[in-house]
Amino acid sequence: MGYLWALLGIVCIGSYMLPVRFSTTKGFSFFYLMGFGFFPVVILRWSSVRLLWAHPMWLGAALFSGVLWGLGQIAANLALEEISLAKAVVYFNFNTLLNIFLGLIFFNEATGMKSTALLLAGAALLVAGAIWVTKIPALPSKEGNLKKGVILSLLAGLFWGVYFFPVTWVRHFDSQASPSIGQTDVLIGLVLGGLITALGVPLFAKIKKPAPLDLALGFGSAFLWAAGMSGMLMSIQLLGLSRAVPIVNSNALVYTAWSLFVFKEIHFSEWPKVLGSVLLVLGGGVLMALSN
Repeated sequence: MGYLWALLGIVCIGSYMLPVRFSTTKGFSFFYLMGFGFFPVVILRWSSVRLLWAHPMWLGAALFSGVLWGLGQIAANLALEEISLAKAVVYFNFNTLLNIFLGLIFFNEATGMKSTALLLAGAALLVAGAIWVTKIPALPSKEGNLKKGVILSLLAGLFWGVYFFPVTWVRHFDSQASPSIGQTDVLIGLVLGGLITALGVPLFAKIKKPAPLDLALGFGSAFLWAAGMSGMLMSIQLLGLSRAVPIVNSNALVYTAWSLFVFKEIHFSEWPKVLGSVLLVLGGGVLMALSN
């Protein structure tokens, strides 16, 4: 059953940013629309909000995690205005490196030379994949400012690499409440934090008036993300972190397929290079997960 949950995570997380490509609303404005899609998710699981409310430390951590995820999503939306999905996802995957390092440094999840060697080998593959994909030429009409896109993608990877830290920290240091708070409850806290971030966007950015189709696409993106995160969290619970995360991170292959075959953002003749760079990044993630 854990592998079926992982499959749900792969497909949904590998597809939830597709609506951005179809929408005429981009960047900050599209994330604002995603916020409206989070409303029904929170309402359907209002019992989780009540449970978190009874544990203020957990509520604060989940909301903070959701805000960090939201900031990463804003950076990702802006990145996709500049570079292809296939390139962006390679840089997004630097979140794996940060996740593992945080686990090692703050939670002592692994020690010894073997862990260090696997981490360094995994990091080397990540860097190699990132450098390789940057050199692959994209269609001029499909790519804007490459340097800006890379920086924004790395920024998204940074936020996504640390956004689970608050919840993980609470789970380690509030063991009494941990058994009563499940993965779905944590997810709803994250969604609520993302909702708050999204609805706060008009305070610092100009929002375009959306067309009805754009609003529907925002809802769709939010639901796909929530479903994918459900799959990932359940697979972690059933398979363990070191096995589930590398499996779910293969959503990079789904992004690459969308980029090459649907949006045709890169010359089709370049697909072996794109696939090679993605596989390098995925291999790096596997090695780093094995260090855990």
